[in-house]
Amino acid sequence: MLRNSVETFLQRATGQGVESEMVYRDLEIARDVQRASFPEPPVIPGLTVASFYKPALCVGGDYYDFLPFRDGAWGIAIGDVCGKGIAAALVMANLQGSLRAQTWQPRSDLERLMANVNRLVWESSPQHFFASLFYAEYQPQSRILRYVNAGHNPPIVLRRNHNRCALLPLTAEYAPMGLIEDCPFTSTTFQLEIDDVLVAYTDGLTEWENSEGTAFGHKRLESMLADCCSQDPHLVLQLILDELSAHSADCPQADDITVVVMQVEAPGEGMENIISGFGRPEPPLIRFCIGQ
Repeated sequence: MLRNSVETFLQRATGQGVESEMVYRDLEIARDVQRASFPEPPVIPGLTVASFYKPALCVGGDYYDFLPFRDGAWGIAIGDVCGKGIAAALVMANLQGSLRAQTWQPRSDLERLMANVNRLVWESSPQHFFASLFYAEYQPQSRILRYVNAGHNPPIVLRRNHNRCALLPLTAEYAPMGLIEDCPFTSTTFQLEIDDVLVAYTDGLTEWENSEGTAFGHKRLESMLADCCSQDPHLVLQLILDELSAHSADCPQADDITVVVMQVEAPGEGMENIISGFGRPEPPLIRFCIGQ
């Protein structure tokens, strides 16, 4: 059980000498395992994807994933386990495994999928751990996004409106995963349009404080995105990280940070550019991988 794994690790972490060295080696291995668990940049028809992830410690509790279905649809997930470090990473791995296991089955309704994942997280995680999760299923042909937001920061859809972007939040309507044993879910349908940009993030972005103790904040993020007329997800992501770097300067990172930016493309508009990476929000920001 995950609960036993967390308790065992915490007991070893309080040891001295050889035990402490073993903990450090385990953390290094856990970091490598967690990096490997994040998805390779996907080629999603009609989408360009840019992503950034940086844990506050060696490993973290943030999560994002892209899950292909046999009928051509794609599952898109971003989540955040309460807390950080090895315990949050273990719960994150449990959430990831539970969600992937559900999507390997014949595709059922989204509400049932979320209820099953919620129950699995509830049953296998320590009682004081839970996770916010935004999970959506995207149909490339129709550009329809069906989603459930379980306690996560609302992803924002940017839609060009003259010289500014209209901000359309995909709001949270349900409790985080694993907080309530039997939580009913209802999905929401959102019609994406060509050139829409979807920005999803975890609260490590908006809660990073500067030297005066002021958080980056949702209002600053929204104001910046409203003025962002670029439809290129790489440039949108770069702008977000540049603003965050200027705000936080050399202040320590207190929480894990994940940002995923996706642009809707016109059919047949050339190959999809996939950009992803791990790094600090200062130049060089992202390790790029361009996929075809």
